[in-house]
Amino acid sequence: MEVIRSRSHALVQTLRKLASDPALRRELSLCVLPGERLIEDWIRQGAKLNKVLIPARWLAKPESAQTLLRWQIGSHEAGMSADEAAGWFLLEGGLAEGVSGLGFETVPIALASFCEQASLPAGGLEADWLYLDSVQDPGNLGTIIRTAAAFGVQTCVPGPGCADMWSPKTLRAAMGAHRRLDIVAVHEFAALAGCFEGPIRAADAGGQLAHRHDLRSPGLWVLGSEGRGLSPEIRDHPRVIRYAIPMQKQTESLNAAMAQGILLYEQYRQRQGGLSPSDR
Repeated sequence: MEVIRSRSHALVQTLRKLASDPALRRELSLCVLPGERLIEDWIRQGAKLNKVLIPARWLAKPESAQTLLRWQIGSHEAGMSADEAAGWFLLEGGLAEGVSGLGFETVPIALASFCEQASLPAGGLEADWLYLDSVQDPGNLGTIIRTAAAFGVQTCVPGPGCADMWSPKTLRAAMGAHRRLDIVAVHEFAALAGCFEGPIRAADAGGQLAHRHDLRSPGLWVLGSEGRGLSPEIRDHPRVIRYAIPMQKQTESLNAAMAQGILLYEQYRQRQGGLSPSDR
């Protein structure tokens, strides 16, 4: 394992740039995975880790040696070559505390390859898709991705103005859900809507009560930004059906991630037999 002793090391500089530069992440097709749980989840799902930076202080903990060995075995099983398998680096002393510029405590940090679909397929939907309309908070975005994966959404598409899908904060909040979904590059809503024939559903406080309608067929879900909600283009689109969640009067609207989670659960519940045509 190569030892890094200076912040001027080329790998350290690349890591810091990748953590803050979406354009560079896409140019290199690399993202930054901070923390044990996130690295563990990616390895468990067969991800290829390009480089792993191990703080000496972390490795000094009794349980860390076993964790590192498990990661190395998992990376080998994921098909890393001998050269790639040598991409483990030890960060000496307190160097790791300021390496990434992410504000995290001293934790392992990995660089991993990622892939986005560039184009949109045409035709009917066999599984649910989720379009993110200017969701700007990385933590909310990661939570939404994690919730979408939990309820069987197949593909997520960010719209213009959306936080970066591959930022460290988004990845950390999603906790490996990026590996359970197909991620498509940024597209305008009109381009996506024109590709599919199925229903387009949106979370909106002014919409119809979701539990009174049949949501079982696959379709495209749309989620608006945290403060503004749906953009006028989407809210007024003739194919968009808006659905609301019943709540007590005089309460604030729900967080975007929570609202989408409830709607996806309602759809999941109906598909498990919670709604029949006679119930509507």
